[in-house]
Amino acid sequence: MGFFSKMKNPYQQILPLWSSSGSAKGDMFLKYAQDALHLLKKGKSIKFISDGPVSMNANGKKQTLGFFSGGTSGPPEMVTHSPATLHAAVNGLLGRIGSTPLNSICCLPLWHVGGWMQLERAWATEGEVLFCDYRDLIEIEFRKCLDGKWISLVPTQLQELVKYKHAVEHLKQINGIFVGGAAMSNRLIETCRALKLNVIPCYGSSETAGMVTLLDSISFLQGVAGVGRPLSHAQVRINPQNSHVQIKSSSLCLSRGKKKFVQDSWIESPDFGVLDHCGNLLIKGRSDRVINTGGEKIHPSIIEQILYSSGLVDQCLVYGAADEKWGQRVVAVVTPKNIDLTHLRKVLKKDLVGPLEPKEWKVVENIPTSEMGKLRQDCNNG
Repeated sequence: MGFFSKMKNPYQQILPLWSSSGSAKGDMFLKYAQDALHLLKKGKSIKFISDGPVSMNANGKKQTLGFFSGGTSGPPEMVTHSPATLHAAVNGLLGRIGSTPLNSICCLPLWHVGGWMQLERAWATEGEVLFCDYRDLIEIEFRKCLDGKWISLVPTQLQELVKYKHAVEHLKQINGIFVGGAAMSNRLIETCRALKLNVIPCYGSSETAGMVTLLDSISFLQGVAGVGRPLSHAQVRINPQNSHVQIKSSSLCLSRGKKKFVQDSWIESPDFGVLDHCGNLLIKGRSDRVINTGGEKIHPSIIEQILYSSGLVDQCLVYGAADEKWGQRVVAVVTPKNIDLTHLRKVLKKDLVGPLEPKEWKVVENIPTSEMGKLRQDCNNG
């Protein structure tokens, strides 16, 4: 029984303890949160967009909250949740990590579920939220703000932070680093373990109000792979026909775009996965990223892991481009701009063989990211 379950309307009865880093983005998120709270206290159904929260036409229905989806593999859509679905997600997490004040560092957009849920957790536990840009962690002056807090990051953000000594020192002060939204590369996993960072891999989606599985940091540091076991509010299984991850969760959204969802039903993710003997979920790739080249089905994540393993690539993205001969050709986009492509291909010659070998390479300064900081998987013009 969580804190939220005892409250009729938490948006009216409890105020979070706000604080700001003083950064431009931190102040922007603070104002956004205050505006959203003002609407929620009036009992409004609201839609979260980047320009600011706005009232929805609820037509007398129960209060709802609409968020942008992550939009990593297509255009963002509106995902609609109710307070009950959001609270279910909070209670599921608190059941695993405890319900002491959950103080967060929020550097994800509040108009996405990944950002907003950090506020919901603060309300549930009378915690504090520090708004900032994740790059603020690189600054020395930021150190005094971090003790006892949790942070949610996507892999591209964490990959950037571990390059900097001060950022690593700051991350070591934090209770736990929730990492979701995409798979971490093996190189990033090894780096975080070597640095003894309290990384907590997790898995979820906008439809499930964030994480439905979690791997505790102790297990992560001991070498356990995957994104952990389901939280108490969710069930996970693998479709034996196509190996897709299926989820049943009390935090399931009301709708995504024009699609309506039936509560207490199973939904199927585009992710391929397996469950180990302990019920721990391992993600093996995404069906909407599979490349069909010359009749061979290739998972881009396999090529990306090989590229990262070279130690020569900062970031990479592999996708399929239309090709008259092959149907799709494998394209690899890599950074940094000054990378020696000839040397990289020579180093990986034994690993990138047959259909795994990209037929096209692009070297760019930066790979586009979504608002959530994820590499855009529909990138095709690197």
